[in-house]
Order: sequence, then structure tokens, then C-alpha cells
Amino acid sequence: MNPSEPGPGFSGADTTLVRRWNRRTVLATLRAHPEVTLSAMAKLTGLSRQTLTAVLEELTARGLVEAHAPATGGSGRPARRYAFRATAGYALGLSFSPSQVRVVATDLEGRIAARESAAVPAAVPAPERLATARELAERAAAQAGPVWTIGAATTGVVDADGRVLRSSQIAGWTGLDLAGTVSRWFGCAAVAGNDGTLAALGEKWQGAARYADDVALILSGRPSGQGIVLGGRAHHGRSGAAAELGRLLHDQTWNAAAVLDEAGRTAQEVFDAAARGEEEAGKLSTHLAHHTARAASVLVSVLDPELVVIAGDLTVGGRPFLDAVRSQLEMMCINVPAVALSVLGDEVVPLGAARMALDALEADEYVLKP
Repeated sequence: MNPSEPGPGFSGADTTLVRRWNRRTVLATLRAHPEVTLSAMAKLTGLSRQTLTAVLEELTARGLVEAHAPATGGSGRPARRYAFRATAGYALGLSFSPSQVRVVATDLEGRIAARESAAVPAAVPAPERLATARELAERAAAQAGPVWTIGAATTGVVDADGRVLRSSQIAGWTGLDLAGTVSRWFGCAAVAGNDGTLAALGEKWQGAARYADDVALILSGRPSGQGIVLGGRAHHGRSGAAAELGRLLHDQTWNAAAVLDEAGRTAQEVFDAAARGEEEAGKLSTHLAHHTARAASVLVSVLDPELVVIAGDLTVGGRPFLDAVRSQLEMMCINVPAVALSVLGDEVVPLGAARMALDALEADEYVLKP
């Protein structure tokens, strides 16, 4: 007997588990094989046509599957085809930095449907910052569609329940139940995590790290931080403080934002001037490369990852900056991994937050339940 087909001796609990497994199997098959027929699905899954029909009817009623009319013009009776409906629901990815709030809305396959952002200075009280974020989230949802899940990324240490344990950069942020707060906006599940960690997850999902399983990420500028992906999964650590190097690198000379503020110049201005041969800008760009490599070297020495990704403001330095960081790493580490610049720009953090939210949604025992 096929273990996915309930038979004699199965209890009600067993039957429920089998049905959940069948739903997951069908959804996974549809996502891997777009526009698939019932017969093809039976071969791919090992499920009977009767079971598949029942599962497809349930998933269609929930909006997750759509049936397409049979193709015409061939010989024989054309078969109806089925597809996963990624636009049934949407994930919101929120990013809170000391100076800005960003929101992206993605469908269930990760395609971006809406983007919103607003400047919010660090001194703005938490309630006002959250009110701005909610307005942006509602705007994004209005453009996209029904929100099924939310992920929020922020500077600081965030525990597994989505509570901010420590945040020194945003006023009134420490102790905030961030996941619980944003979940109430749309009455759906929500998760929260550190911005550097979720930037690494975003880069693994849609960026330069798609083909690497062990990744260290340096988030430069505003926000700044580090993140780790191990075995293809974001590594948050016991308390959510994984890759928080602020006290280890205890001065501000490694912090790109602090260095640029002191110089009174943007990263683009520094790299452009260095390219023109300005001596002071050249020294500053070398300084930024050295301290970016210094932060990366700590993670590289401990984790021995396949890839280091540099995200944030310093990516405007392009190939010369990337080569300078790699050169510095070669002097600091025994075995230097590949080094790449982020390709996701300002969306790297909110995209990682959206991916975390989708991961939580897909882990739900009811399978993508809205």
C-alpha cells in the first residue's frame, strides 16, 4: 500500500498527517513542474488520481492552485493542466534601520509586487516609527494583495520570538515585541530577526549567494552589521546575536557609516575621487577596504565559508573596492573564500525578511494557510 494513501488501521490523526503530506507533495510538485497534467502528477508523486483530485480541489478552493484550460490542436482528448498560484497571497518584508524604513511585498514565489520606503531619523520615538512602517506596509499591500505573512528586520539583537532584546541605535526599540506588533496590522503570522542575518538570507535567496551554502555577509553603511548563512539557512544563534561583532571590533574605525560621517563625504564621492587620483580619497577607500576585510576575517576564520558578500553602501566602490577587500583578506586569513558584491542593493534586507516570513509560512502544519 502506498504510505500516502490512508488504509485500514489508520487513526484520525494518521489520516490528518497523510493529508498534510499529500498537500505538501502536490504543492512541491506544482512549484517544480509548472503547467502539469493530472496524469503527469500521478507519475511524479505516486499518488492516485482520486487522491490528487481531492487535494487539487481543496487547494483550488483555497486559491493556491489554478486549473488551465486544455491546449487545443493536438490529437486525442486534451488534458487539463494545473499550476501553483503564487499570487494567492503575499509576504511583506520590513526593514528598520536608524534612518529609514523599507517595505517590499512579494508573492509566494518571491516576485516583488510593491516597494515603499521613508526616511525616519534615529531619534524618532518608536510609536511614530511603527506608525510610519504600518502606513508603508498598508500601501504596499494595497498594490500587491492579501498579506499572509510578515517578516521584520532590524538593527540589534532579536530573539526567536521576534522580540528586540537590545538595540542601541533606534530610540525606544529595546524590549519591543516587533513580530507581535507587525502581526496585528494584518492579522497574520509574523517573524523578526537581525538585519545583517536577514541580509545574508536575502542574498542567498535572490542574490550573489544563490549557489553557496555557507556565506558570511558584511552589511556596510546604514544599516551596518554582519550575517551568516550555514547549510543554506540563516544562522541566528542561541539568542539572536550571531555575527554581532560590535564589541569585538570595539572602535568605530571599522564602521563605514561612522568613517564617512567623520570625513563628511558619501561612499560614492570617496570612490569617485579616488578613481580620479585624489590622495586623501585614496587613503580613505583603502581604510574602508581594510576594515571591511577586518570584520569579514573574523567570520571567515571561524566559519571557513564558501563566500563572503559585501552589501550596503560600499558596493558603489565596484570592482576596485572588491579587489582591495580580497587583497586585505589574503593577508588576514589562511584560506580566503570567494568575495562578491551584493546585487540586491537597498532591498537586500527587506527581501531577507520576506524570505524568513515565507519560510515560516511554508513550515506551518496546514501548508501555506492564509
